[in-house]
Amino acid sequence: MTVAISCLLFVLVACGDDDSDFATRPSDDSSSSVMPKSNDSETSGSSSSTKSSSSSAKSSSSVTLQSSSSSSRPTEILEPEITVNETCTEVGACDAMVKTDISTWHFVRKDGFDRDMEYIYFVEGTQLMVKTIDYKGVEDIDTLKVYSDMTNEISQEYAFNAAKLTCKNGGGNDNKIKSCVKDTVKTLPKCNTNLEGVIGIDTTGIKVICRENEWQIDVEYGSLMDDRDGQSYKIVKIGDQWWMAENLNYADSIATPSLSGKSWCFNNEPDSCTKYGRLYTWAAAIDSVAVYDDGDGVNCGFHAGSCTLPEKVRGICPSGWHMPDTTEWNTLFDEVGGKGDAYGFSVLPAGYRHDDDGFLNDDDYATEFWSVTVYGDISAYVMRVSRVRGILDFAIMVHAFSVRCLKDDP
Repeated sequence: MTVAISCLLFVLVACGDDDSDFATRPSDDSSSSVMPKSNDSETSGSSSSTKSSSSSAKSSSSVTLQSSSSSSRPTEILEPEITVNETCTEVGACDAMVKTDISTWHFVRKDGFDRDMEYIYFVEGTQLMVKTIDYKGVEDIDTLKVYSDMTNEISQEYAFNAAKLTCKNGGGNDNKIKSCVKDTVKTLPKCNTNLEGVIGIDTTGIKVICRENEWQIDVEYGSLMDDRDGQSYKIVKIGDQWWMAENLNYADSIATPSLSGKSWCFNNEPDSCTKYGRLYTWAAAIDSVAVYDDGDGVNCGFHAGSCTLPEKVRGICPSGWHMPDTTEWNTLFDEVGGKGDAYGFSVLPAGYRHDDDGFLNDDDYATEFWSVTVYGDISAYVMRVSRVRGILDFAIMVHAFSVRCLKDDP
C-alpha cells in the first residue's frame, strides 16, 4: 500500500478535552521528554505469534527489517557543542542613522573645500545642537534654533531628515560603519567520513546518526506483509516497540465477521482507504466476535456490559501483532518526547466516522487511533493526534477511527 507521508508535529500528553463527541475525564499528564533507548542489536525474521484474540488468519505475517544501526559503530554519543558565531555588516554612516536614537546622528562628510568635517548631534534639554570638528581638530557648537522642541515627533522628523541630507550631500555614506552581532549556538560537529556511524543528540533532543556526511534521525525501519490479503505496511522501531507506520487497511468481513458493517473508507471512497487506511468501530478493531466463545457468539462492544478481554488482544491486526492498550501508548509518548513524527510514526489526516453525523474531518485533530482499553460500557480510549499535540482521551465505541498495530514481544 502506497501512503503519502505528511509532516505533523506529534506532541503527546495524556488529558481530556470537552466536546460533543468525546467525554472528558481528569487524568495525569503522562508526557515526558525521554531520549530514545540505545539499540545495538538488530531484530530479524518474522515474529512468533502470541496468544491471539482471533481464531482466523493463523499464518504468520512476513516482517522485513531495514536497520540503520551497525554493531561495529562507535558507542560514543556526541552532545551539541557551544559555538559563537559573529555576524558583521557594514552600512554607510548616513544610512546607519536612527531617527529615535540621536547618538547615531554622527558622521564625517566633506566640506566645501573637500576636507573632512565631523558632525555630532545632541540635545540639551529639548534643543537640538550640533558640534562640528574640522580637519584641523577645531570644534564649534551651533544651536539649531528651528528644532527647539525635540520631544515633538514632527520636529524630530524634520530634524532627522535635515541631518541625514547634510550627511549624504557631503558624501557621508562613503564612510562605513561596521556593526557585529554575536550569537551563541549549540550544534553537533560537522558530519564527515571521520564520524561515519557516530551517534549524536541534536539540539532538539533527538538521537541522530552520522551517515553519508549528514546527520540523520537514528531509527530502524522495516516492512510488514499481511498474509491475509497480501498488503504491505511500513513499520518503525521507536524505543523497544515496533509500530506500524501506516494505518491498517484490512477489510475481509467473511474471514473476520466482526468487520461486517463496521468498517469504512472515508466518505466511502476506496482511494481514501489506499491513502489513509480504513476506519473501524471499536468492536471491529478488537475483532469482538472472536474474543468470546472462539468466535461462536457474544460481541464485546457498545452496551455489551462486562467485557473481559485477554491480556493481549490481536483484534484485526496481522498475525504477530496486536491492538495497543493505554500503557503501550504511554510508552510511545514517553519515548518520542513530543517528536513522534520525527521518529517516523507518520500521522496522516484520516478523519473519522461519527455514528450519527457520518464522516467528519476534525479541524483540531488530524486523526484518532483506537486503544484496546475500555472506559465503561460504551467507551474506549483513543489517541487523538493534531498538528500540534496528541492526547489520550476516550470515545463512544460506535464511532469509527483508525487502527495502528503494535508488534508482539519476541
